[in-house]
Amino acid sequence: MTELDALVAGDAAITFAWQVSVPPSPGRTSKLLGAVEPEGRFGGCAPGVALALAELGHRVALVSWLGDDDYGRAYLTYLQSGRVDTAGVEIAAGQSSARALMLYDGNGSATCLHHPSGSGSLRLPAAGRDRLVQARWLVLTAGPAGMTRDLLDARGQQTSVAWNVKGDPSHYPIPLRRRIIEQAQLLVFNRDELAFLAEALDVPEGAALEEQLTSLRRASGAVLVMTDGRAGCRVIWPEGDAVIPAKPIEVEDPTGVGDAFFAAFLSATIRGQAPPKAAEQATAYASTFLQRRAATPVIAQPRRDIS
Repeated sequence: MTELDALVAGDAAITFAWQVSVPPSPGRTSKLLGAVEPEGRFGGCAPGVALALAELGHRVALVSWLGDDDYGRAYLTYLQSGRVDTAGVEIAAGQSSARALMLYDGNGSATCLHHPSGSGSLRLPAAGRDRLVQARWLVLTAGPAGMTRDLLDARGQQTSVAWNVKGDPSHYPIPLRRRIIEQAQLLVFNRDELAFLAEALDVPEGAALEEQLTSLRRASGAVLVMTDGRAGCRVIWPEGDAVIPAKPIEVEDPTGVGDAFFAAFLSATIRGQAPPKAAEQATAYASTFLQRRAATPVIAQPRRDIS
């Protein structure tokens, strides 16, 4: 088998997005803004990262889960047309593909409501294990904890680990978070997700941002990338610390831009770029992603869904 640049693992979902008047909170009404019925898109962190890496010229395989419904079959075809190796994607007979609802407030923060369908049962399939042996990088996104443990157990020392952090405690209980922090070579997270990482390091709740970052630097030898929406990102690596600005772009549905940024940063890293240069290239790619957002495939409502 030809060497792979990356094996990407995690959930796939059909995603619907709304802007909200205020962030959701118990006992408080938030207004949904924009279209009454937003159009569904092919979503999920892992497929988004895999497709972006393939577009950037890398050999990439995906381990994920789709239902055997119209949505799932259309998604599989879309992944294959994007030159992603899908041998490790399970198609679950008689089940619906997972759904995700993304709610964005005016500050760019997001709330994700995720129905996993049957994807929580996903483990590492034989095809995924075979491809992991050939991969230079293991890329973790939001995925079932059992699958992630299988991947880390099966990983050889020649395969580096990159984590596109998502604050999901069911996918990433504290011991698993701590294990990835210790083993990873690249961690990409936003300000909210930094607290999710710090929790695994016994940092007191409410600790200042710099205290959280200091604890993370002590625990991990990874390059750390903290994204900050329209403000850009901060990159921390053993030799330095730099802030890379971004050019703000107004869009109603920014779903997937963080995954595009992550994929482009990893792509530049694979090609030997230093962290600040990788961040510049990732910021530019994320901007391009948003500018062409209108061209991202929208999914027609299927005639029949399996339930």
